[in-house]
Amino acid sequence: MALFYSNTELEKVVAKRTTEACEQIIAEMGAELHDDLIQKLSIFRLYIDKIERSACDPAEVEMLALKMRSDFEQVIGVVKNISRRLLPAKMEGDTLVNTIEMLCQNMEHPGTGHVHFSNKGEPRQIPENIERNLFRIVQELIHNAFKHSAAWHVWVRLQWDSSKITIEVEDDGSGFSKIDEFIKRLKSKNNTLKVRSATIGASLHYLQGKKGLLARFELDI
Repeated sequence: MALFYSNTELEKVVAKRTTEACEQIIAEMGAELHDDLIQKLSIFRLYIDKIERSACDPAEVEMLALKMRSDFEQVIGVVKNISRRLLPAKMEGDTLVNTIEMLCQNMEHPGTGHVHFSNKGEPRQIPENIERNLFRIVQELIHNAFKHSAAWHVWVRLQWDSSKITIEVEDDGSGFSKIDEFIKRLKSKNNTLKVRSATIGASLHYLQGKKGLLARFELDI
């Protein structure tokens, strides 16, 4: 890999990585819509057919209604999850600490997934584009922990020092026994996390946590 690029080459590299990141986001959102939402909505057509056939059996209709109510709650959860990921990274007047703390609260899955937030040190003022990328990085890591690692708990930790900010996102996912293999695979992927980290000049490291995967970002400020 070249250490120095001409302006033209640099523009090509940035454009390529940006395009790859956008394509990955689109693919992930499309898969989520197809796998989680469309399939669940398709089931409702089957429920309607069953209710029509069971019109003379009140007990059967009541049972189907209960199932529909349960599945509908899941659909609402999927729509909420997608809408949260599309929300602006920062509301006017919010600090990075407040924004990420609110993100952690919004991404909890009541009864099945808990996000724990902590902040240490004195927060510093950092450029808005860097805050936006840090927010999206944390958001993606939380999402991945629940969806791909089957985590019950995710810990998000911010640490402010005199010259840098460190962000850790740790989970207790079920893939702990294969964590080394998982880390190796993550390091080889040119995903949106790598692109965002490179964009703002942050270092990204994947480590074995106490119970699962630990992702650590360090950024000089």
